[in-house]
Amino acid sequence: MKTLLEYCKPRGSVFDETKRDDVLDLTDLVENNIDPGRFFDENFPTQGMKSLMDTAFKRFHRKGSTGVVKLTQSMGGGKTHNMIALGSILTK
Repeated sequence: MKTLLEYCKPRGSVFDETKRDDVLDLTDLVENNIDPGRFFDENFPTQGMKSLMDTAFKRFHRKGSTGVVKLTQSMGGGKTHNMIALGSILTK
């Protein structure tokens, strides 16, 4: 049986000691402290993120009826990452 490391190759930044304590904050997006290309290179687009994007853009194009998207993941579930992903696309 293969090990997890044989199935998955961690990205290099996981081992970069200067990045270990980085926690993204919504103010980082507002203050242009997030490089969208790098953000999307290092973050896997989950089904939840795809659903958020789909819902948001349908609403922006007046093709969706959902006016509010409630992000309900528990702590560490990706709420901030999802908001940063959507904001990064919108500010390009």
